[in-house]
Amino acid sequence: MPDMPETLYSLGKAASLDGDAAAAEKEWNKLLSIEKESSLAGQAHFGLAGLYRKQGKTAAAQHEMQEFQRLQAGASQPETTRKDNSPH
Repeated sequence: MPDMPETLYSLGKAASLDGDAAAAEKEWNKLLSIEKESSLAGQAHFGLAGLYRKQGKTAAAQHEMQEFQRLQAGASQPETTRKDNSPH
């Protein structure tokens, strides 16, 4: 299915590995228009950071890396238990 996030990520990765930065950017940005907070979104941000770094787009690369790190930090946060949220 062409518009599934997993498919879009894979297409972007394949394009990137093939040296087609424009196609990779298009697919990863399409994924990010669908998924904003998932691990796939984080991987897309990471991929975009690499593309932009290679293109000399330092500010864009930094922005994408910050988004990747934000999502990584959110994924590593432990779930709060009900006990932690109860009034004392």
